[in-house]
Amino acid sequence: MTTADTASTEAVQAALAVEHAAIFVLGALGGRTSASSAPALARALTDAYDDHVNAREALAAHVVAAGIEPVAPSAVYDLPGRIGTEAGIGAAALRLEKDITATYLALAPKATGTHRTLLIQLLCRAAARQLDLGAKPTAFPGT
Repeated sequence: MTTADTASTEAVQAALAVEHAAIFVLGALGGRTSASSAPALARALTDAYDDHVNAREALAAHVVAAGIEPVAPSAVYDLPGRIGTEAGIGAAALRLEKDITATYLALAPKATGTHRTLLIQLLCRAAARQLDLGAKPTAFPGT
């Protein structure tokens, strides 16, 4: 494996670790959200959760295809603070998506070929999820 291949696979592994954390955090946020009193937020969180599960599976498949063991989820993750209200939950989910967008923006240049293509696709999805969570469109999401 070349240095570029190793860096590319490491970028995908790092993205996979981010997705493990996102799934955990979004599950916790979704569990604190009422579908009856905040249906739009509940739907956005459910959609984001599903998107992150799909991203995790796609990233894991890329790592396995490279002949490497996918990074495992952590045993514990920190939850954001101030998630006792719907506004706090929405703000935490938006912050998460902004952080993920920035992470993908940093990782994509380190990857090559299909790894880079996947990371850029996931970057675009993370930027779009921000809009679902109430963010205003920006010219360069993740910066």
